[in-house]
Amino acid sequence: MEVILIKDVDSLGESGDVQNVADGYARNYLFPKGLAVKATTGARKDLSTRIERIRVKAEKKHQEDLEKSAKIEAIGVLILTARAGESGKLYGAVTTKELSRLITEKAGLEIERKSLKLNHPINRLGDYELQIRLSPRVQATLQVKVQADADSELEVSLSEE
Repeated sequence: MEVILIKDVDSLGESGDVQNVADGYARNYLFPKGLAVKATTGARKDLSTRIERIRVKAEKKHQEDLEKSAKIEAIGVLILTARAGESGKLYGAVTTKELSRLITEKAGLEIERKSLKLNHPINRLGDYELQIRLSPRVQATLQVKVQADADSELEVSLSEE
């Protein structure tokens, strides 16, 4: 079934695109969420009249995403402190919810935790790379450094040696 995307869909395309999708995907996901409409003759004519407005809106969002990306990358390295054992394993993992909150504090931007992508779970001390997907065309990269908390057992054992 051919559909016209009304909003950006991560795995499918950007608003204004005409895509061929499975019938069930369109009926059960895209249509109820208001992400797409069926690509009928009338919808195509309406799309051609609205396409410029959609493109202007998409370009404005793209510029905003580029500005967000620049602010996030201006942070440089996000330094976290956490309690860890002697082997460097954290007592708990650092979640995307916590990372989202810290980025909001540092950069002053509201970042959804769903847009944060980690290659590996943050459950040990060390350096990590965090991918932040702001839109299908814009991604930001942030370095995350996890250090031992001052009252952590790891710090105590290192100072005794």
